[in-house]
Amino acid sequence: MMVGPTTVRSVDGRGSGGQYCRVRVVINDGERDLEAGQGQPLLFALMRERIYIPSACGGRASCGQCRVRVLSGAPGYVEEERKILGEQEMARGVHLACQLRVRQETRIELPRGYLDARSYRGTVGRIADLTRDMREIEIDLVEPPGMTFLAGQYVQFVVPGTENDPQPLYRAYSMASPPSRPRRLALLFARVTGGACTSHVFEKLRVGDPVTVNGPFGSFYLRDGERPLVFIAGGSGVAPVRAMLMDMAERGASRTAVFFFSARSRADLVYTDDLRALQGRLPSLRFVPVLSRPLPEDRWDGERGGLPSVLARLLPPLDAHEAYLCGGPGLIDASISAMKSKGLRAEHTFYDKFS
Repeated sequence: MMVGPTTVRSVDGRGSGGQYCRVRVVINDGERDLEAGQGQPLLFALMRERIYIPSACGGRASCGQCRVRVLSGAPGYVEEERKILGEQEMARGVHLACQLRVRQETRIELPRGYLDARSYRGTVGRIADLTRDMREIEIDLVEPPGMTFLAGQYVQFVVPGTENDPQPLYRAYSMASPPSRPRRLALLFARVTGGACTSHVFEKLRVGDPVTVNGPFGSFYLRDGERPLVFIAGGSGVAPVRAMLMDMAERGASRTAVFFFSARSRADLVYTDDLRALQGRLPSLRFVPVLSRPLPEDRWDGERGGLPSVLARLLPPLDAHEAYLCGGPGLIDASISAMKSKGLRAEHTFYDKFS
């Protein structure tokens, strides 16, 4: 067992005399051990050992996703962490892995799923523009040739660095395809004005191009049981719900389910043909698209307006139900509030927020 820093020739953490100091990082009480360069950010020490944790900004301290709990060995908090972490988190020893520089033996806790995540190389097998601002990319995995995941989980899509900024970007995207298709992953991208990732996907990426993803990540997946289900999605949040429903159909699930899909206008609805077809394979599924701002040319005779008011009007008492939501924070928070008034319990509510 290493008692303190050892000195070796390396590229991590310069020590005296041109040598480099290495310190020990202990994960989950010894489930995994690794050596990091003294002074190296924990995020990159983990990545070097092929331990991948969510980090949408690639270590720039802007996304706040790379939270880890540090049990011992952490220095004080830097300003970048204090801007993102809450007082309760810091009291528990939560740090941002990209900002925590390893100085001495450090013990951390990681969710078990992070240790199972891997990096996958693949190629773009198909590109489909589903709406004016949404594009589906299908990735054929090459090495490893397939991914085991749960419907609803996500991967981090790696955007290569540029000459001006060589550090790669990482962006989280849920699988829109079911686990039964481990070799070809479908990801749904919504165009973001000025967004580095979507600019890359919409303007540069072509069929046959190499891509890298890492994962799978996330606790947003369908739990086993018999409770009736409520699914809610807004915009590209439809991707994991589609994967869940496809998985249910393939497994012959019989649970009663209703899916409310919120979009602005008819042009913003995606996968509607697939979702209506799933009603034939899942007789207990009801699909309810809701348009918040239908256009005159939409000739829309379905549900319209704010989703919370639609939920309040159409949903039964929810004491016995389970709910899964994916979309922006405003939609999720308002929908949960509406369903709580119907009796939905917090322990039966699962969601994936994105901004």
